Amino acid sequence: MDALVNAFIAIGLLLILVLIIYLVDRVNTIEKETRKMVQSMATPPEVPQDPFAGLAGKRLWDAMTGKPPEALSPEVLAEVRERYDLVLHKHLEALYKEGWRDGERGMSADPPNTRLINTATTEVESWLPGPQVKTIYQCGLEASQRPSELWDSLRADMDEAARIIYDKTQLEVRQPLSAWLMPVAPVMSEVTPAEVSTPQVPLAG
Repeated sequence: MDALVNAFIAIGLLLILVLIIYLVDRVNTIEKETRKMVQSMATPPEVPQDPFAGLAGKRLWDAMTGKPPEALSPEVLAEVRERYDLVLHKHLEALYKEGWRDGERGMSADPPNTRLINTATTEVESWLPGPQVKTIYQCGLEASQRPSELWDSLRADMDEAARIIYDKTQLEVRQPLSAWLMPVAPVMSEVTPAEVSTPQVPLAG
């Protein structure tokens, strides 16, 4: 009888030991999962490691005009804006040149809002609002068909369109857009006809 009782006690102790081991293991597992969850909540979402933080086209424009993705930190946004300055510069120049080329060919088109812009390290799709896109393109088209002394109104239209874009993107206008796309020819005085060379129309290519 004593042997049977001792056997039951031994089995009971063994079951208790197995239960304790199981509970300790479960507690450790729950603790590990809890730590992982806390770390994932504390770590901000990863931002794609490219110069424009994974932004392109209309999403890039929206970010530059005050509607960035929630996951984009202010520091990253500021870096993207610095790089975007060059993208915007190239987009505007490309629109003007496209208008100029079409004007030389005697044709006209509706320029698209988007354009693929190449930088030193990558390429990115840029998007600009339709009214300003059309204005810059039209300035190039009409400039190719007018003598440079009749460009004043075109320069004014171009600079106003650029001002709107730069204001929206919160970028500094270092000089009027027309100053480098439609520069004013220098005034020449007291020279003979032989000394006057044929003026070069800017950005015809």
